[in-house]
Amino acid sequence: MKQSIFTSAALLLGSLFAFTAPTPPANPTPAAAAQKSAGIDLMAMNRDARCGQILITCLVNGQPMRMMLDTGATHTVLHHTSADKIKNARWLDTSKMKFRSNSVQRPKILIADLQVGPGSAPQHAVIVVSLDAVRGMLNEKIDGIVGMDILGSLPFTFDLKNRQYYWGTPEKAKLIPLAGKEDPNGRLLMQVKSGKQDFHLLLDTGSSVTRIFKDHWAPGAAGEISAQIGDVDKASSQKLITGKPGPLEVAPGVSLKNITPILSDTEKLTMIGMDAFADSALVHLPMEDSPFGKFYLAGNEKQKD
Repeated sequence: MKQSIFTSAALLLGSLFAFTAPTPPANPTPAAAAQKSAGIDLMAMNRDARCGQILITCLVNGQPMRMMLDTGATHTVLHHTSADKIKNARWLDTSKMKFRSNSVQRPKILIADLQVGPGSAPQHAVIVVSLDAVRGMLNEKIDGIVGMDILGSLPFTFDLKNRQYYWGTPEKAKLIPLAGKEDPNGRLLMQVKSGKQDFHLLLDTGSSVTRIFKDHWAPGAAGEISAQIGDVDKASSQKLITGKPGPLEVAPGVSLKNITPILSDTEKLTMIGMDAFADSALVHLPMEDSPFGKFYLAGNEKQKD
């Protein structure tokens, strides 16, 4: 029996952009002002009804923007028509910049003040491209994506088991550090294990599903499904192979249960998505004197004030 699933249209955004312009790393500072603006709750998080990504409202030069939180994205990105609405934005001349990208689009860059949850990033460089394919995949038409250039310095908890998503960390929770290595942009390449196979997966909350190289998944294949797959340039219907349900070890002696991944023919573009954390809580803590933090698993605990 064939099924229809949705994966994040930001699937390929993780390593999407690297540019030679000298831009300082983001290090959002705690905002002193109340986290509400004109009736908008800047601290609120919710999940997209179709794909399950975490969505927030933030401010870009004071303009409210609906954004998706994506740990697999290196940079914060705005949809081109949303970026056109930003007042007092300063646009960089990108004509002589060199870009390395998984996209056929040539991006633009604007400089603006960002207010994201409890943090602010003044005069921050934001990538601007068309996100039509992304917006078409999600239930809610987002204005952009918040990447690790911002998220790396902020605390957040995605407690999918209890449907609680918030800025901050769980109270009195035992935090289990996730094994792996960080890339230069603060994204975590998780060291995981299936059966006797050790390998790495990109921690990608911009993806609704987990994708694993077929030779790495010990339980093996289950069957074929119909899937709606999107990247930053396009969305398309494809036939994919799913794996049989099984555990995925993410730290010594700690496994995520009943993972049903998409099986890939290549070791590239493999990731652990939101589906893997359905029965757990993903926590990110900033690190002192570093633009990036650390990722943890936590149990069923209360939110810190």
